[in-house]
Amino acid sequence: MATNYDDFAEWYKSHIEESSGMSLRERLFMSIACDVCDQSLDGPLEFHVTMALENGATRQDVKEAILHMGVYGAYPKCFGTIAVLLKLYEKFDQQGLYMTGDAVTYPAPEFNWILDTSIKDDLIAFDADYGDLSSRHAGEVWGRPGLDVPLERAYISIAGDVAQQALDPEGAFPIHVDLCVQGGKTREQVRQIISYLSIDVGVERVWRTLEAFDAIPVSS
Repeated sequence: MATNYDDFAEWYKSHIEESSGMSLRERLFMSIACDVCDQSLDGPLEFHVTMALENGATRQDVKEAILHMGVYGAYPKCFGTIAVLLKLYEKFDQQGLYMTGDAVTYPAPEFNWILDTSIKDDLIAFDADYGDLSSRHAGEVWGRPGLDVPLERAYISIAGDVAQQALDPEGAFPIHVDLCVQGGKTREQVRQIISYLSIDVGVERVWRTLEAFDAIPVSS
């Protein structure tokens, strides 16, 4: 890591407002999702992974955050990121750091936000075969342990939407926003959380995302 790691970590932390209700761990998972999408696999990924491990995440939690992007960020990018992560974990092993093994912070959720809601039916109505495949695929990911559901997985998904500009009003972005609201966040908090990503993906992409967010009906 860079010699100014501590200073940069403090700067990163300072960009999270208490009013957002977001933890530093959750914010770091969003940064990691952006690293996957943009393939920022050198300094940025190591910085975000190290900070996540220092702020409540286990090694398996971090891996789970990356694997989640297989659905939203394309598997080749996900696999490439995991390869870099495993080398990073080897370095940590040599240093005796963050030895959490296969431990996870959260168990598998009892309620699956893909399979146990209308999302599955909507996908199947669009195309029966594709909907069945994609809902089973996404449902398996959303049913895995390690991350808080719905919020952490919704945050990670939104980060992928922003990074890839997947903002279609008929697509997944409004669903991810709705999951945050159902998880207890106000629309203003979600707006604030999206704004944080300016650090990771730049103002232009966040600006377009906020325009798409403002167009989502208030009921969402």
